[in-house]
Amino acid sequence: MSGHPVDTFDLWDRDGDGLVSVEDILTGIRALGREVDVEAVERMVAAADTNGDFLVSRAEFDAAVVGGRIEVTDADAAFEVFDVNGDGKISVEELESLIRHVGAGRIDEPAESLLAAADRDGDGYLSPAEFRALLDFLAR
Repeated sequence: MSGHPVDTFDLWDRDGDGLVSVEDILTGIRALGREVDVEAVERMVAAADTNGDFLVSRAEFDAAVVGGRIEVTDADAAFEVFDVNGDGKISVEELESLIRHVGAGRIDEPAESLLAAADRDGDGYLSPAEFRALLDFLAR
């Protein structure tokens, strides 16, 4: 693996057109052999889309990442996207996917440490409320 930081925008821009679409995200997740709620992805794209074209440009993507930290305006949509097995909780593997696809180069902590810190009830998973609190922490 190279020492160069991963460009998260390029990971999501599957077709290389300089815009991230709902289809780009769905294609990327499905390439991992997983299914995801299409409406959740649509809400996530809409939250980052500032000009109303239902696409996320590099500038819109960068604006959603404030001060090197992730700012998620729709935590519920993000939860649904990263809860790939749909069990209503985020596992350490699903949190690792979040770090790889959204937080690459911006989140230094391992998924296990983040999960342990945010897992208030100690069940080994993140509930929607715990996930929202984690996203608020990462936005700081």
